[in-house]
Amino acid sequence: MFPRRSRNEPEDARRHMVQETSAFLTWALRTQADVPRIPCRRIDRGGFSELLKRRGARAAVAHWWVRALDRSGM
Repeated sequence: MFPRRSRNEPEDARRHMVQETSAFLTWALRTQADVPRIPCRRIDRGGFSELLKRRGARAAVAHWWVRALDRSGM
């Protein structure tokens, strides 16, 4: 038997993020929700420009990165 991992370990955090992303994408595709598209261009070539025009977008992005890096143990 393998030892159980705690929620704070990187593998559990990775698995949890994959599950959250999968659940969100499934929901978005099934409901045809009005969610921003994932840009195909780098930021310096205009990618994310429409998303970043939304009020609070930069704060939401910063918050997402804090959560993602905190969960990964980085």
